[in-house]
Amino acid sequence: MPLVITITEAGRKFRSRELSPETFLEGLLDRIQRENPKINAFYEVFWDEARHAAAQAAAEFRSGLDRGPLHGIPIGVKDLYDVKGYRTTAGAHPGFHPAPAIEDAVAIARLRAAGAILVGKTATHEWAFGVSTNNAHFGPTRNPHDATRMVGGSSGGSGAALAAEFVLGALGTDTGGSVRIPASVCGCVGLKPTLGRVSTQGVTPLSRSLDTMGPMANSVDDAFLLLEGMCGFRPQETIVPRIVVPKGYFLEECDSRVVQLITRVAPVDSVDLGDVQAVWEANGVILLSDAASVHETRLREHPEWFGESVGPRLQKGMAHRGVDYARARDVQREWTARLDRVLGKDTVLAVPATPVPATVIGDREGPALSRVMTRFTSPFNLAGVPVLCLPAGRVDGLPVGMQLVAGTGQESLLRTAAASLHL
Repeated sequence: MPLVITITEAGRKFRSRELSPETFLEGLLDRIQRENPKINAFYEVFWDEARHAAAQAAAEFRSGLDRGPLHGIPIGVKDLYDVKGYRTTAGAHPGFHPAPAIEDAVAIARLRAAGAILVGKTATHEWAFGVSTNNAHFGPTRNPHDATRMVGGSSGGSGAALAAEFVLGALGTDTGGSVRIPASVCGCVGLKPTLGRVSTQGVTPLSRSLDTMGPMANSVDDAFLLLEGMCGFRPQETIVPRIVVPKGYFLEECDSRVVQLITRVAPVDSVDLGDVQAVWEANGVILLSDAASVHETRLREHPEWFGESVGPRLQKGMAHRGVDYARARDVQREWTARLDRVLGKDTVLAVPATPVPATVIGDREGPALSRVMTRFTSPFNLAGVPVLCLPAGRVDGLPVGMQLVAGTGQESLLRTAAASLHL
């Protein structure tokens, strides 16, 4: 039996006593101990706590207590979420590390109550402000598909942990694509829920107006089980939506082989999305301005503690004027209204997640890499709509992903759309 199976299959085996949560976890921990030093998916592993939780899950199953589909399931936690008793490093310089958290983030508390086993803290780009997870303070996280390649970001450790078969699920955050970019280049599933669906309480912010908490997994069903654990959302039955690939922006400045993978799944349609480039730029203005406000004191007191791919971008955020921010908000309102009209309750867009597969570590960093990798993801952060990233195929032997985009609050429609594609 492979180490990593679906959450549903693991749960069935736990309940039939065919497999013990303790035995299963030990297999994963053995693999992490051997492989994580090469991949750097985890910054910290909760060896003792995870084993204790697995033993507790096994005892509860024996006693007849069943906490639901996540009971006994090992997951990774992006090192932005507070976990009681552990430091939340946010991938930052050690001088910025806080004391150990005194309580769990809201999403973590809910997952604990659902019986999930927290395996450890996964790697992140510094302050979640980057798309490579080539961290100036913790070193690069390497792609299990090719160790010379990056894992995307900022939730790169979670993507790597799934690709390396360290866990069955993982948590990410998404402000400009930070769940979907790693999902795309690591070959897993990432779900950015509707803005506000999952509580941000207890999670280190990047942009308080754009941050979204989301799950990552190896199947669509597993991602939705994790979302249920994080916030209680349960998908409903829906009609099979109309799926279209919009002409223009989302098929431009993109590897032709990625375009071929996307356009094979649905008809290309002249959907009027307006000036999406302006939308991408507006998301950048808001994100940079919000991030600069979060870090203003740190920037002033210890500018030397920020890595080269992060510090200059935060300084740029400080330079945005109030009128720039206001105009970006105008673009946001217009874009959100346009997407509402286009999508309604019965249409899903299919677009690339990343225009290229994983790049070589260090080949491009900072703004240069962000311009490439957030081109197709961040417009949907600005609208706050839910997006599901699925594996679409491979280019040069490396995974690339496809985004399914639905209207606000229409996560269930995404699940139905994904099932209809039979990928």
